[in-house]
Amino acid sequence: MTLSKTICALCLSIVLFSSLLLQAGEEETHFNVANAAYSVGEYDKAIEIYKGLLEQEGNSSGLLYNLANSYAQKGEIGLAILNYERALKLSPGDPDILGNLAKVRKDQGLFTEKPGIVARIVMFFSIDTWTGIALCCLVFITILLLIRLKVRPSPRSLYVSGICAVFLLSVSVLATVYSYQRYNPLVVIARDVKLQVSPFTGADSAGAIKEGRLLFPVKQHGDYIYVVDDSGRKGWLQNDSIEAVCLQLIKFRTAS
Repeated sequence: MTLSKTICALCLSIVLFSSLLLQAGEEETHFNVANAAYSVGEYDKAIEIYKGLLEQEGNSSGLLYNLANSYAQKGEIGLAILNYERALKLSPGDPDILGNLAKVRKDQGLFTEKPGIVARIVMFFSIDTWTGIALCCLVFITILLLIRLKVRPSPRSLYVSGICAVFLLSVSVLATVYSYQRYNPLVVIARDVKLQVSPFTGADSAGAIKEGRLLFPVKQHGDYIYVVDDSGRKGWLQNDSIEAVCLQLIKFRTAS
């Protein structure tokens, strides 16, 4: 009986392993077909295959990068920049992604405003670092409060340390909130888009905005989102003209 179970387990393992190998081989074949289509200018075919692989395998920087290149060659700048930005979330600092993204933006005249002093301070650390600083400050303040309960009268240095810790905590919390708001920007994916002064059909225009421009969401009303760009321009856009870099339902995985 034990021998039979062992044989069954081995057979099942062989079947599962063979299925995984077959699936991996099919995915590799599809990837090669997509690359071949891209190399001969069949960008629609390449896009379709890359998108299918992303649905099957999950998101990887390599697939997103190839998809972005295909959109760029096809002239769909918004979707190209969207997928470059998504690829960068998985592989920050990748020179190929950064180079192609910069080239597309330069070719389209999508120059970003120079960040102000506050933005430069916030961007000095990542959102994870600012969050870690805030947590460390909370722990430190808690320790100081416990010491104050045990030591009476409390030394002057205790109050000075507490004030400094509260100040640093406030700065780190504000920086975390600021970073979070800009961690997941929106990308204009439609052409001939205009900001509106109110979230209603036929509302007055607040100015045109280029395809591929990065925007930051402020609030939502129905099918419209109130956005702001790096230069401070504000207005309402319809949902179908923009798309977030990090969708809540997308589970990113690190590139292998």
